[in-house]
Amino acid sequence: MNDLTPRLIAILRKYMRDPSASVGSTTPLGELDIDHLDLPMICLDVEDAFDVQVGHGEELEELATVGDLVARLAAGLAEKAKPRPRLARRKGNWMSTGGERR
Repeated sequence: MNDLTPRLIAILRKYMRDPSASVGSTTPLGELDIDHLDLPMICLDVEDAFDVQVGHGEELEELATVGDLVARLAAGLAEKAKPRPRLARRKGNWMSTGGERR
């Protein structure tokens, strides 16, 4: 999770009015001085960088700190890493259109 924090802060800094301000995992998101209209762009940048959805709009407004956002991102990455269950499929003619021939 420590690996995620600097990368996420770098994304957030692009949208901060004062990118040189001190930012850590305990920094409240409201103190980052980011325009509310930039939230969708931040979501897209995070999704592009990590290939995982962290939520949009109201979901992000529920998060209090940078650490909360990192935790949401880590949870999304952990969910993505879980193996997907294999579905049993009936074997048939590879050109089958669904109808059985006898």
